[in-house]
Amino acid sequence: MSAKGDGVNMPGSNGTATLTEVKIQNQCTNVTYPQVTGLKDKAVESHINDLIKKTVLDLIPPEGCDVYAEIFGNYQVGVNRNGVLSIKFDVYTIRIQAANGLNVQKSITVDLETGKNYRLHQLFRNNSDYKIILSRMIRQMIEERQLPLLKEFTGITDYENFYLTGNSLVIYFQEITYLPHYAGIQEFPIPYRQIRNLIKSDGPIARLLQDP
Repeated sequence: MSAKGDGVNMPGSNGTATLTEVKIQNQCTNVTYPQVTGLKDKAVESHINDLIKKTVLDLIPPEGCDVYAEIFGNYQVGVNRNGVLSIKFDVYTIRIQAANGLNVQKSITVDLETGKNYRLHQLFRNNSDYKIILSRMIRQMIEERQLPLLKEFTGITDYENFYLTGNSLVIYFQEITYLPHYAGIQEFPIPYRQIRNLIKSDGPIARLLQDP
């Protein structure tokens, strides 16, 4: 399995990260992920890059081409400004002679100055009842989409998977967690304007709500 880097035209300025692409390729593998360059603090830069690489490698099955016919991975930048970088990573795998593959999605949301990787509960004020409120919003979206649940949605935890965009917090669940395989990974975007009174004043969402 080999990796190589290619430039991406994302110049760093005003609290943004400059990203370059890295590819992992062999006979069954084609995975692309970003690395951060140009940060003033090289220790922070290295820490973020190690985190990104580990997140991606953890999604790639170690059996490789002995077991899998295809391993394909890509990424999407949710937001990259005001010192906040949020990226989601998608990896699709299908075993040799299998009828169906599996998509797995992970994400990171980091502070570009400190390298801190945020967990969901670290976005919100203590005692804000954010889990109750967000769970209610997600439950409403499940009903509106008429999604066929495999089991009852009982609410979110402090450590649910999420990423940030320019205007929303996006919570998602892996395949087969609540829904049949064919439904895929469902994402539930929650606009910042609906949770302004819940977020930490010094957290990443508060920073994104400032003028860029």
